[in-house]
Amino acid sequence: MTDNPYQQIADLINDECFPELDTRLRRGEHIDARHHRIFNIIQDGFSLLVEHYLRYGIDLVQAPEAYYYLRPGTAGKSLIRARKLDELTMVVGQVLAMFHLDPEQLEGSGWISADAIYERLRLLLDSEYLCQLLERKKIETQADREKAMETLRKAIRQLARLGMVRLEGNQAGRLQTQAPLLRFIDPVRSTASSPEAARAAMEQLVRDGYISLNDDEEPVMQGTSDPEDNPENATQEKRHGEDDTIISEQALEQEQEA
Repeated sequence: MTDNPYQQIADLINDECFPELDTRLRRGEHIDARHHRIFNIIQDGFSLLVEHYLRYGIDLVQAPEAYYYLRPGTAGKSLIRARKLDELTMVVGQVLAMFHLDPEQLEGSGWISADAIYERLRLLLDSEYLCQLLERKKIETQADREKAMETLRKAIRQLARLGMVRLEGNQAGRLQTQAPLLRFIDPVRSTASSPEAARAAMEQLVRDGYISLNDDEEPVMQGTSDPEDNPENATQEKRHGEDDTIISEQALEQEQEA
């Protein structure tokens, strides 16, 4: 006799915590051990949930770092709407993945300021591209900087909604990185022999202007597409100045953009 409480999909759906799990996954959240109860539901009912979401044209993915998320499937059109993240959020996610792979960062308090993220972006990107990302023609005055930081904090809050970072308060002034950020290293995972190698490879991708967040795909230069189109699990990369985005966020049909 098995100790698993979920023998069929009805057992999962009837669990009082299933609506919360389903809603979080459909919103694009990444579920890990921080979520306790619903994390246990996924672990115990994983095979059943995989089959359940396949009926919607969606893949339930278990990442090597023990977190779970939904992504558009390859077998046909998804019945759950997906939307892509904007370019700035993707680049910030890549930079934060580098922070997460830094042993000194993990050994410390773990808190990273928005100012530190901005400075890292400033070091990695040319000024014209950085201004473009932060929706400024230039960043020369304190007022320019404040407006740019508002845009940056918006991207940080988006990553928080996906479960990739933990915010201190709701102002996005400081954050802690979380394991789901390592989804951003997937383009270099197969070639990186260590966290240090992965961090170096990610830094080079950011410097070169590549964006990719599809599992088991190498970054390859491609053309752009309409950012409103639903992704079909195809690799989409870009260089500075091109209007394209990568990672998709699952979303409930009635959800409004914050």
